[in-house]
Amino acid sequence: MATERSYVSYATAAVALAAIPLSFAGPEGLRLAVVGLLMLAGPGTALVRLLHFSRPHSAQATGALPLSIAIAVAFSLAMSTLVATAMIYARLWSPPVSVCILSVITLAFLALDLKKPKHVLVRAK
Repeated sequence: MATERSYVSYATAAVALAAIPLSFAGPEGLRLAVVGLLMLAGPGTALVRLLHFSRPHSAQATGALPLSIAIAVAFSLAMSTLVATAMIYARLWSPPVSVCILSVITLAFLALDLKKPKHVLVRAK
């Protein structure tokens, strides 16, 4: 299960990195898919990875999945809205730059997750 969780981190980082050049230029369909996925779930998925709701091998880990998805989507949409609102108020509206900001936020949360010390469970015999 821990390996599956790391695949989520890799996929999130790949989407965040791919969105940066695609926000400036690229095929329309690919831009829509990658940037849309980043705005829908990028920063939130990185935040959920950072929070670690339950241990990967516990029975409650599968029960936390709908909650994790809801938090990921809600946080990502909230961050997209906050970035767009801040850029409008600052009179610096530029959609490609806002995608880059969201990518940097996503990568920062993923980096914090890597730096976070992992808890080692010791089982009693």
